Amino acid sequence: MTDVKSGLSRRTVIKGAAWSVPVIAIAAAAPMAAASTTTPSSVGPLVESSPNVKDSVLSASSSRVEACFPSDTFSTPFNLVATVTYDNSDPAFSLAGATVTSAGNVWTVASRTATSVTLTATQTVTCFVGITGFDLAYNAGSAVPPLNSLTLNISGVSTDGTRKIDGLISSLDNGPVVGPKVHDA
Repeated sequence: MTDVKSGLSRRTVIKGAAWSVPVIAIAAAAPMAAASTTTPSSVGPLVESSPNVKDSVLSASSSRVEACFPSDTFSTPFNLVATVTYDNSDPAFSLAGATVTSAGNVWTVASRTATSVTLTATQTVTCFVGITGFDLAYNAGSAVPPLNSLTLNISGVSTDGTRKIDGLISSLDNGPVVGPKVHDA
């Protein structure tokens, strides 16, 4: 008669333990690595109080952050992205030739198509103080954008990656800045 051993041998247990120790060590290190990634905290949206969108130019005036609290004041460089989008309601109008026209401007056109222009800038953002805006000229001498066909948004992340700007709202109607609100005479 042969003896059949049931259960685990000492050798099997030791081999299993040797393999599980590195797995436990790797699993324990993963949360620490994930925790070291910085998630930017929101400083709120930029507030635009006087959007000026006309037939041939969009003027983004001094948008500013107003959600700051006395305990959270800051003055920090941000990488900003401004996006102007067109709903293509009149295909005769185009943003493809859009250019920044204001003198001494810190904004650069990063890309442009018939329906979208993306501008970038690095600026210091301070609570309750406006950022430097831009004038975006488009489609001069041809079709004009239909009323409420353009949308402007500005967002950004601080250069150190710790803070973010959620976007742009209008203090006039608490919504996105759309236009043209005023047509050229």
